[in-house]
Amino acid sequence: MRRVFQSDRLKRSLEKSFFVRYFVHRQALRAFDLMAGFVYSQILLSCVKLDLFNFLKDGAKSFDEVFRFLNLESERFDCLIKGACAIGLIEQDESDSIDLSLKGHIFAQDKGLVALILHHEIFYKDLTEPVAFLRNKDTETSLNRYWGYVEQRGSVQNSIKIKKKENARKYSELMALSQPMVTDQLISAYNFRRHTAILDVGGGKASFSIRLAELIPGIKVANLDLPEVCEEAKKNVRQAELVSTVRIISSNFFEEELPYGYDLITLIRVLYDHSEENVKKLLRMVRASLPEHGKLLIAEPMANSSKFGSSADAYFWFYLTLMGRGKPRTSEELIKLLRNCGFSKARCLKTTLPIQTGIVLAEA
Repeated sequence: MRRVFQSDRLKRSLEKSFFVRYFVHRQALRAFDLMAGFVYSQILLSCVKLDLFNFLKDGAKSFDEVFRFLNLESERFDCLIKGACAIGLIEQDESDSIDLSLKGHIFAQDKGLVALILHHEIFYKDLTEPVAFLRNKDTETSLNRYWGYVEQRGSVQNSIKIKKKENARKYSELMALSQPMVTDQLISAYNFRRHTAILDVGGGKASFSIRLAELIPGIKVANLDLPEVCEEAKKNVRQAELVSTVRIISSNFFEEELPYGYDLITLIRVLYDHSEENVKKLLRMVRASLPEHGKLLIAEPMANSSKFGSSADAYFWFYLTLMGRGKPRTSEELIKLLRNCGFSKARCLKTTLPIQTGIVLAEA
């Protein structure tokens, strides 16, 4: 293969070959997509911020209707519409009617996905000078500030409390909006009815706990997270009229023992944004709190273990590194950590969208 790319003559010959032409063209398109990927993401972000998907979700609109809605200068309007058509977000027919594509309908209907796209604006800002970030490990990033729960040392105490509460609120809101994408995968992959008491550690605004309580009447469910996050969780539980069913536990799971009495503990999108040291600490605490044969269910995006890797791996390595903690782990790495932390068994469960959610089930 190396000889092909080193010889211009051989490359031109192969490009003309009927049998090789498709492969060469396909690789050229993939190479272009790598170069243009950032532009694609900005087109998507623009469509979301301008509310175009929501405007079109009830049906096709005329060119003039869309033009008036977006309120853009003519050339800029053409730029966005042609770009969105080119990457398959919308469609424009011969009469200039504009409608959502199948892909566009997905964005129009999924509030969690839209919230994640809007959140990525700060991620994009951090990537404007990627080499500078890679060379300077002490660089403070927007993602690091966004996810930071505690202000730096030396800050005024009242400022610390305000910052902590605001960051917790932003974090829990984003997680709650995007939680259904993960919850649906979990419920399809695992039978929660075999358990009598479930503890969701790091459960945020209690979205998953509420879903379980509604799905399985009579089950004992608890949602554990930081005190400032649990304020929102309590509101949601009251609104769902499940105060007697879903228990809210305010606790820092790295500093306090986990409660006993649960035969299943879930960690949903918790481990991947924490250091190896903290992951081991938390897994040992979970193991200590579970009864014999109790189960732990881990659900989060997992790195691809195949030698060819995955585009999701590239995404999560940069995202988590910019965030300043955690890393994407393969299911094999998680299983090894679980065994080292005292679990007797661990295995993967199949999901329909592994790029979005991987699941590992462990037994104490």
